[in-house]
Amino acid sequence: MTLQTYNSQKLEELAFRFFDLAAQFRNMAKKARRNHLEEIPLHDKKILLWCNHLEIWAKKSQTNLDIMISELPHKKKEEFE
Repeated sequence: MTLQTYNSQKLEELAFRFFDLAAQFRNMAKKARRNHLEEIPLHDKKILLWCNHLEIWAKKSQTNLDIMISELPHKKKEEFE
C-alpha cells in the first residue's frame, strides 16, 4: 500500500464519494421497496470484504490523526475533539 498525504479537502472529497455510494444503495432499497421486491440477488463477497478492510483502515487512520494532534505543542483539550 502506498502512503499518500491528505489535506482536509481531499478527506472531504473521499467522504463525499462514500456518501454518493450510500445514496445509490439507499435509492436501490427504495426502488426495490416501491416495486415490492423482497430480495435482490447481488454478488457481495468482494464488496463485504472491501468494506471490512475500509472500516479497519478508517479506524487506524483516525487513531493516527488523534496521535498526531495530541503531539502538537500547546494544544488544548477542546481543540483535540
